[in-house]
Amino acid sequence: MRRLILGLWPAFLVLAGCGDSLPPQTDPIKGREVLTSTLTKWSAGKSMNDVRGESPPVVVYDPDWEAGQKLILFELDRADGRSGVDLLVSVKLTLEGKSGKPLTKTVNFCVAIGAQTVVTRKQ
Repeated sequence: MRRLILGLWPAFLVLAGCGDSLPPQTDPIKGREVLTSTLTKWSAGKSMNDVRGESPPVVVYDPDWEAGQKLILFELDRADGRSGVDLLVSVKLTLEGKSGKPLTKTVNFCVAIGAQTVVTRKQ
């Protein structure tokens, strides 16, 4: 749990913002590009820390990724949503299940592009 809180600390800073005004809304095209790139890196076997250490860095959190599950396939929904100023995208994930059989689930990802780029799965 402590690792989760420390890992999400940069996301809290981005979401909290500074001053009286909100940061600008995340551009949907750029947000989708970041999300697609991040999920592609997961499916290629990179860790969340690998993605955080790249240039440009992306702070990312997904509980399945953190647990070491392998992403086989993903499909972004065509519709964009909003969570405040952040982009909200529904994604169909196909993971390698414990038995080796594919496990499919649909989840929501929040993408924030500002002082830092943050991709988190909404619970």
